[in-house]
Amino acid sequence: MEAGVISKPHRLKYDVFLSFRGEDTRDNFAGHLYKALDKEVRVFLDDVGMERGHEIDPSLVAAMEDSAAAVVVLSPNYANSHWCLDELAKLCDLRSWLDRPMLPIFYKVDPSHVRKQNHHFEKHFEEHAKRFSDKEIRRWRAAMKLVGNLAGYVYRDDDSVDEDEMIRLVVKKVLAEVSNTPEKVGEYTIGLESRIDDLMNLFDIESTSGVQVLGLYGMGGIGKTTLAKRFYNKIVENFEEHRVFISNVRESSSGLNGLVDLQKKFITGLFSSPPQIEDVNSGRDRIRARVHEKKILAVLDDVDNVDQFDALVGERSWYGEGSVIIITTRDEEILSKLSVDQRYEVQCLTEEQALKLFSYHSLGKEKPTESLMELSKEIVEVTGRLPLAVEVFGSHLYDKKEKEWQVQLEKLKNFQRDKLHGVLALSFESLDDEEKIVFLDVACLFVKMEISKEEVVDVLKGCGFDGEATLGVLRQKSLIKILADRDSTIWMHDQIKDMGRQMVLKESLEDPGMRSRLSDRGEIMTVLNYMKGTSSIRGMVFDFKKKFVMEPREFEIASRNLQNNTGMSSAFSYIKNIFVRSPEEERPRRSEITIPIEPFVPMSKLILLQINNVELEGNLNLLPSELKWIQWKGCPLETLPPEFLAKQLAVLDLSECGIRRVQSLHSKGVDGKLKVVNLRGCHSLEAIPDLSNHKSIEKLILERCMLLVKVPRSVGDLKTLLHLDFSDCSKLTEFLVDVSGLKSLEKLFLSGCSNLSVLPENIGAMPCLKELLLDGTAIKNLPESIDGLKKLVKLSLNGCRSLQKLPSCVGKLTSLEELYLDGTALQKLPSSIGDLTNLQKLHLMHCTSLSKIPETINLLKSLKEVSIYGSAVEELPLNLSSLSCLIDFSAGGCRSLKQVPSSVGGLNSLFQLQLDSTPIETLPEEISHLPVIQKLELRNCKSLKSLPASIGGMDTLKILHLEGSNIAELPEDFGKLE
Repeated sequence: MEAGVISKPHRLKYDVFLSFRGEDTRDNFAGHLYKALDKEVRVFLDDVGMERGHEIDPSLVAAMEDSAAAVVVLSPNYANSHWCLDELAKLCDLRSWLDRPMLPIFYKVDPSHVRKQNHHFEKHFEEHAKRFSDKEIRRWRAAMKLVGNLAGYVYRDDDSVDEDEMIRLVVKKVLAEVSNTPEKVGEYTIGLESRIDDLMNLFDIESTSGVQVLGLYGMGGIGKTTLAKRFYNKIVENFEEHRVFISNVRESSSGLNGLVDLQKKFITGLFSSPPQIEDVNSGRDRIRARVHEKKILAVLDDVDNVDQFDALVGERSWYGEGSVIIITTRDEEILSKLSVDQRYEVQCLTEEQALKLFSYHSLGKEKPTESLMELSKEIVEVTGRLPLAVEVFGSHLYDKKEKEWQVQLEKLKNFQRDKLHGVLALSFESLDDEEKIVFLDVACLFVKMEISKEEVVDVLKGCGFDGEATLGVLRQKSLIKILADRDSTIWMHDQIKDMGRQMVLKESLEDPGMRSRLSDRGEIMTVLNYMKGTSSIRGMVFDFKKKFVMEPREFEIASRNLQNNTGMSSAFSYIKNIFVRSPEEERPRRSEITIPIEPFVPMSKLILLQINNVELEGNLNLLPSELKWIQWKGCPLETLPPEFLAKQLAVLDLSECGIRRVQSLHSKGVDGKLKVVNLRGCHSLEAIPDLSNHKSIEKLILERCMLLVKVPRSVGDLKTLLHLDFSDCSKLTEFLVDVSGLKSLEKLFLSGCSNLSVLPENIGAMPCLKELLLDGTAIKNLPESIDGLKKLVKLSLNGCRSLQKLPSCVGKLTSLEELYLDGTALQKLPSSIGDLTNLQKLHLMHCTSLSKIPETINLLKSLKEVSIYGSAVEELPLNLSSLSCLIDFSAGGCRSLKQVPSSVGGLNSLFQLQLDSTPIETLPEEISHLPVIQKLELRNCKSLKSLPASIGGMDTLKILHLEGSNIAELPEDFGKLE
């Protein structure tokens, strides 16, 4: 969920650097592409071929370095220009150095010709060879080869590709790849630029006097949030230190501590340090003290109450000159109460804009076909040209015939008043029964929990649904979005969310106990306190914050907030009884609330239940037997009785609780249906229950269960298990003896099990294993059978200080891409390591017994990253030049390494070479041949007395560290060092 999201990353000046050969494409493809990109992102246009000197102008280099990504249009005459080639080489350097995305467009050229520099390009390089040095030619060829191997778009010289369609695809790809935007805007937006221009005319962004407050208002779904994000991105560079964007203020402030939480996010966003705030008043005081006379940019999205502005922003006089505060709201009256300086009404799209947006979502192109043009125009008019309505209705009609378009249009016309509601209702009605259930679960339960896609899929799978497929349908219909954050959080537009919640509300306007889903804490307390639960309730989620304690003063503030929120006042007296107690102590001890079991008994159809940090009082056997998902974080029980678990339970989440023992996870005589068991952070758990009856369990998480000593045999018989996590179970000494039953296991995490010294001998009997994490364990060797892990992609053994060797059969792990061996006691690597043809990362840091790297490492053609920092390696393999993909090589701290082989000059992709604190005496002359090297580190190389004269000719070298060396004389020319 997007509520309360804050952003404050560094932003580069340009989103895209566009490079092309002017004489080839200026007046056609590249020119049109520039115009399309410029509507969406900030583009630096370099028309290569315009008059310039031999060297790239410093301002041009600065623009490249200050661009988040590059788009290169490679045309037939691109390599005819040495300026083009210089620029391409620099862009390739930035790609390697800063991991900047590069998107090539092969315009009327074959990518293989670019890679090999043949066909048209061969004669160009022959001409260049007459004028430029071999080193420059090698650098340019390396750049052409690199870009020719990148995935891009091919525009052939025929009629098979439509130019407009190609440009649309490129723009879409760029928007997906560029990570330069502090606030993510939708992948396809229409009509924003004219609105941004309007706002720029209203504001003097560079003003250093006064505090400017702007209000954006308009109906729900019209695009206020999108406009606010784009405007924020436009002006954010003027506020480098203090800026914050807070989404969904209306919803985020509605909880018991909502305003306090928002105050914390406001301060954290502006100053990157979370504050301690007790109540709204102290929060205002803290904000006033922190922002005193500082220039800030703040956006408050979806404000519906003046109190929200007062709690977060306070008074204008608190802020420094030039500050800008922006709010969005559906209610124009709020702007009058706040006396904003400027207000801007966000209006509907024009017909042309609405047609483009509709066509994109309904047909996958910017313009409808002639046969659908008139019908499309009629549809966008009926939707009111409201962006959300156009997007959702377009997605609703995707892949449907013209006749069905007509049918759906007539249905929409029947909604006489709220066309947006009509559009959303039609989209909902088009879902099948399973999809409707999932939609309402997401809108009413999961979005409130800020739950990840993976967790939702687990829960839905436990309910018998195909979660991946169903969420895919909702996403295709624009009813949900999957955020590009670490957890892939599910997000839903507040209008769509409100529609779902209104549907549930209409199930019973007066009695919440007759509704299918409950997430409002006040309504839940009403149902429980007055025994109003019924069989209508399908799901219930509420979470009392861990260690939530109120003092009388805090309670009075909270009580006022409760009475001002719809649905909360009915619970006021109940919560008062919970938190206000006799003053026998200054602070109450209890951190949870207590709820009797009896109110749950009538909820016979309850299948989804979250009751975090709550104490249940009574016979747990009375909980509904149909339950499929329980999340009970902070469960106060020490022993989980066998009668607790329902026969239908699929997902059990008891993470972060004090439970010591689980007697059983199944009911007598009934096969268990558990798919997920999460006991993460149960520090007091002494033993894992018998899982033998659970034939369909897929995920078992026991991370940080500090008292576990052994793993029961029944775990090894879980044939359907996909994910097994015992990370940081520090007392675990016995893992499974036999893992041959784990036929489906893909992930096994044992990192941090510091007393685990033995792995099962038949560890290779897990044919599907992809990740094996063993960091910090006490294992001494890997079983020979490990060669059976044919699908293993990642093997991590960092900090395994008792591991002295790897079996030679490790070379048979042909799918392995990452091998981490830092801090092990390895004395040598097997020569078979050269058989790991897919290996990309090899880490051997601080391997103090490892004196030699086998020559066979030169066979690792996919290797990109090697680190032997702090190891005992005495010499490097002689033929390093075969490592054509190597980008980063770290040999710093190798106290026995005295020389670097001349073959290092053949590492054509090497960006960084680290040789700090080594006893090397000389560097080979060939080091100057490195075509893309950016950084060379030689700190504290006491034996290094001089540098090769050729080092001054390393044009790509930007950073050279020589601190602590004994170099007496430096070359006169250091190229382009920064």
